[in-house]
Amino acid sequence: MNKITAALLASAVAIGTLAGCSSNGSNPAPADSTAQSAGNKETVTLKFWHRWPESQQALEQMVKEFSEQYPYIRIEMPSIASSQYGAQLQAAAASNDLPDIFANSNAVPVDQLKRLDLIRPIDDAFEGGKKDEFYEGTWTEGFTTLDGSIYALPHFTPRRYAHVLYYNKNVLAKAGLTEQDVPKSWEELQAVGEKIRQSANDVYPLILGIKTDWLATGYIGQMATAIKPEVVPNDGFNLKTGQYEFDSPGYVETIEYLKKLQDDKVLHPNSLVIDYREASSLFAGGKAAFVIDGTFLSSELQQNNKFNEFGVAPLPTKNGNPQYYAFQGETKATIHVSKNTKHYEEVKLFLKFYMDRYYVKQLEMGIEGSPIVEHNQSVKVDNPQFVQAQAIQNQTFILSPHPYTRNPAAVQVNTELNGRKPKETVGKILEGYLAGQIKDVKAELAKLSTGYNKGLQESLDKVKQSGGKIDAGDYRFPNWTPFTPYSTDKYKELAQ
Repeated sequence: MNKITAALLASAVAIGTLAGCSSNGSNPAPADSTAQSAGNKETVTLKFWHRWPESQQALEQMVKEFSEQYPYIRIEMPSIASSQYGAQLQAAAASNDLPDIFANSNAVPVDQLKRLDLIRPIDDAFEGGKKDEFYEGTWTEGFTTLDGSIYALPHFTPRRYAHVLYYNKNVLAKAGLTEQDVPKSWEELQAVGEKIRQSANDVYPLILGIKTDWLATGYIGQMATAIKPEVVPNDGFNLKTGQYEFDSPGYVETIEYLKKLQDDKVLHPNSLVIDYREASSLFAGGKAAFVIDGTFLSSELQQNNKFNEFGVAPLPTKNGNPQYYAFQGETKATIHVSKNTKHYEEVKLFLKFYMDRYYVKQLEMGIEGSPIVEHNQSVKVDNPQFVQAQAIQNQTFILSPHPYTRNPAAVQVNTELNGRKPKETVGKILEGYLAGQIKDVKAELAKLSTGYNKGLQESLDKVKQSGGKIDAGDYRFPNWTPFTPYSTDKYKELAQ
């Protein structure tokens, strides 16, 4: 582990440092005395690791502005492949050699980082009521806070990862279709698909990058809520029964529908062997009318594929019924501060600048919404597709209950569960079913549910044996109504 860490750190140093450059002029740094007095300050270097390639340009511009305002602070920000980040973070944690500021990873959850005494609270970076400017539900125990203190700063809006349907305007036009023909239901997708197939032999209605199994797991779960909304799309958990239910009618029927699209040649045949990046490239190249992805795809299509002739719509669902994505405070993209940083005062300056400038810059560049509500309301964004995707995402997210909020001991249960979860995923089951390796998809999903529920019970038992006060009842929310935001008062009802 130490050898791996040393090699990774060596490569990070070799990549170089982003030093001070002039601002891009869109929002110049304040003309205060900081820069003028910088010559009297000793140069400080902060190491910053992140794992979001879509954010690279915005972060680079933000760092340039920061370096102009604070020229005595240098930010080392190596380019790290997302696929390698978890292993790199594990190695750094194992050797107690974490950078000053670093992105989160499921490989080392926030509560584990705190138990190992590797990260520090950052409450004092939120002066003047800054904490209250974030979306309700952002400061959630086990995700961004532990024991009431903030240990994780959101990178994107926590209302993220809703899935949407992208449509290629050029492909639709060649098939004699307009934006009014974009399907809202599964039946409509079939009908539109037939017209598109008739327009050109090498163009297909829908393309999916099924090799990206986390993405497939997400959109299957979201479309499934239109059939059985009690099962939240985030993790296949039934909040009424307190059990995992991947074999619910929602998941089963959605996967069977995707198989029908394959059998009817509505789904591009390459879908089974490509990832989501390859799928979006073929979509931009006119080989498919529709692609399903996250709202972040807008900027990738524009920046990476130089393609702008597309629109965004909600996912088609069975019978056009409503769908949702649960917002449970699960802020999946955050940054932490190392307990061992020797320059916390400079780190605080960086975090404050991050909140003031990076959040705005990612909005201006059409990458993702800001975690701060006011930014999304006031910042002008000259990108209609991004605005459209954000509007759909905001409508799709519904504040839903979470065991962490009800009982903080559930955080410990989740840490235990991470080591007991089945290796199989819904996305992998979809891939096996479309490839013909899985014949009975409901039975396979039932095995996944059994594995997760077994792991959950074992994790509950382990935490209780260690003195944790929690039981299976803390995972059931009988007073929850799907599609209705779950307010703080609802938790109080359960406690009475």
